Amino acid sequence: MSEAPLHIAASGDLDALVWQIAALREQFLASSEVDLSPMRAVIRDSWQRCRMLAVNAEVQLARFATANDRQLAELRERCAALLRAASPVVARLRATLGDAGYVVALSDAEGTLLEVDGDPYCRRRLARKGLLPGSNWSEAVAGTNAIGVVLVTGRVVQLVGAEHYCSGWQDVTCTAAPIIHPDDGRLLGVLDITGDYRLARPFLTGVLAAAAAEVQRRYRLEWARQPARPRTFPGWTPPPASERLASPPHPQPDRFPRLAAAMRAISNSFDPQHTPAVITEHMGRLLNATGVALVEGGSIDRPLAYFWTAPGEAGERALAILQAAVRDPVALAWRACAEPFIYMPHLLPNLAGFPLPDIGGVILVTRPAQSWPIADQQCGATLAAHGAAMLRYARLYTDLQAYAAQTEVINSLAFFLSTLLDPVRQLDAVVQRILALTRLDAGVIVLKEDQRLTVAGTPHINIDQAQVAALIETVFATGQPIWLCRQHAVALEPMPWFLTDFCDLVALPLAVNATDIGMLLIGSRAHRHISGEDLSLLLTIAQQLGLTLSNARLRQVVSENEALRQANQLKSAFLASVSHDLRSPLTAIRASVEDLLDRQHAVSVSEHRALLCNIARETARLSRFVDQLLDLSRIEAGTLPIDREWVELAALVNDVVAGFSQQHPGCHIETFVSPTLPLIYIDPLLLTQVLWNLLENAHKYGPPTGPITIEAFCTNTQLVISVSDRGPGIPPSERRRIFDRFYRLERDRRSHRSGSGLGLAICHGIITAHGGDIWVDDRPHGGSVFRIALPLAGDEPSTWVHEDGSA
Repeated sequence: MSEAPLHIAASGDLDALVWQIAALREQFLASSEVDLSPMRAVIRDSWQRCRMLAVNAEVQLARFATANDRQLAELRERCAALLRAASPVVARLRATLGDAGYVVALSDAEGTLLEVDGDPYCRRRLARKGLLPGSNWSEAVAGTNAIGVVLVTGRVVQLVGAEHYCSGWQDVTCTAAPIIHPDDGRLLGVLDITGDYRLARPFLTGVLAAAAAEVQRRYRLEWARQPARPRTFPGWTPPPASERLASPPHPQPDRFPRLAAAMRAISNSFDPQHTPAVITEHMGRLLNATGVALVEGGSIDRPLAYFWTAPGEAGERALAILQAAVRDPVALAWRACAEPFIYMPHLLPNLAGFPLPDIGGVILVTRPAQSWPIADQQCGATLAAHGAAMLRYARLYTDLQAYAAQTEVINSLAFFLSTLLDPVRQLDAVVQRILALTRLDAGVIVLKEDQRLTVAGTPHINIDQAQVAALIETVFATGQPIWLCRQHAVALEPMPWFLTDFCDLVALPLAVNATDIGMLLIGSRAHRHISGEDLSLLLTIAQQLGLTLSNARLRQVVSENEALRQANQLKSAFLASVSHDLRSPLTAIRASVEDLLDRQHAVSVSEHRALLCNIARETARLSRFVDQLLDLSRIEAGTLPIDREWVELAALVNDVVAGFSQQHPGCHIETFVSPTLPLIYIDPLLLTQVLWNLLENAHKYGPPTGPITIEAFCTNTQLVISVSDRGPGIPPSERRRIFDRFYRLERDRRSHRSGSGLGLAICHGIITAHGGDIWVDDRPHGGSVFRIALPLAGDEPSTWVHEDGSA
């Protein structure tokens, strides 16, 4: 086995990889001395743990951790917060994956499944393996599997086929990601996607990681909604109730509970646009202020400020003070101060400041009381530091959420594009999927091929070819996306055509390896602010689309080259065969004619007749070969004349057999055709030609004396004719190609057996023209069976009735 590590490969190499891993697994189960270095470290370590835990490798069905529905309901009740947080994420994954053959599962921290959803067919198939709510998938129970490995390592992992330790999971792929508690870092559960092993896709790890992060965010919101619990410490025992009642009450200032409530409220805000307002409001209420301003940003001329004021005239006066302070150089200089609290009554008597050096800002507070006790300074500084951290975390979380959303969009589009057989012919569906993922209104894809534009996308958009070509040239020349907005182009006369249908429009190049293939025009009919992140996402989508279209073109070129190569090979074989089939009768005719000319007075009557018969026979052979070429050309052109009439099949078969036996006296032909078969509406001459060709092939490739068998029977809708022989048979890989024109079996080409490769192609064309089908099967105990299926006509001709009533 190769020393290169065995990783999950592309789908084309997946089967070979699975077989290698399966062989290595069998060796590992049989002996402990197997070298596992080619395996991934995470799989190798898991196999070793399973061996130490004495896991049964022949397990076919997962074991259940819950004995009945009541225990499962209790387990779900204990994990209610996790289920509420994960439910919309699981639903979104289910909608994204659709019916592609995947199942989404959620487990708790012990590996017991809480929820299973996904493709119905896949769910039924995996249910037979025990993938149901209540089943346990820890390594100690189910061996090496994605959920069990994640429970041990805490990392995102994807397993395929034989990487699973137990034999019951050898035909699946599973990808899992851990769900971590957002505060204490403990494992809450595992999110898993399982499907057939051929559906292993590397991008699923990124999708699950983003989904698990979304579950963690939602879990934190769920946790914040829970009522506050009293904190206890190890070794501390609360005093008895009698002692608590007997102790004299000590009045506590209310600022500390208010500080805790304010910090909790700020911690629950994840919106960076709303968090500054929450910080200023709770700072004002905590310090009994009339106005608070949060100022941030490095600019002195235009700092970013958020205000909160108390109601009434005091709040209006405080707002005026704060608006003047945000432009005061002294107050703005506090943003870089290292002290937690600043109060300069000689410069700004109505203001105090709490610097926020982490975000380059300051919180300015004004209140009626001019004194600042130590407790107020400490509470204000604590809340300011906490608010700055939460504001930074909210913005970071928003960025991560936006990145996860972009990643999900890109992965979803990549998965969709990978399912298209021919993206170039399905551009309308591609545009609709891009619009659905980006939530834009309209768009078109313009491909440029040989100075010709191909447009696909949203209908009812007027396209000006000249302006599209000019826009494409501009995009190609710059290599960068172009953003156009109607509000910025109101002064342009005339208005560009693309801004008559769009308000905001982005033109993105579709290029791969410096080769420009087209342009993606996408935008909205209503005004929408397109941010830099939106442009980055759209550019990534365009790059992905360009790569897909380029790969589709390459596949088309490869397919066309392969077709040309096969056509050239067939042409060479045909020319070699035709030259032989033409030369043989011409040589015989020429020899007979030359013999007659050389010995014209010395040739006896019998020799003269024999030479003339030879000339006639070879001329008929040559004429028939030319007729075959003409018939094939008419079939391919669709001009083959079909003169249908009602025919009794038994009589036609008997005529063909009689004529063939006359030319081949030693050939034995058996017929099993019922005289009660219905009449068929066909061209008798063409069907005679088909049967004659099949009989000639059977006689040519079978034993000299046969036997050849002709059978016919009738179904509800078809009449089936079979011609059987005892020849060498047809290899399965060539059974479809033998009906192609000029195609000959590989063994016939190697043995230089004569033949043109036209007979079966003509048979196929004639039968297809009659609306039927022809194919070949193996004959029991050796040989081939060529079967013809012809449709039965709707109504047979009625019997002619004479005027006197007799038939």
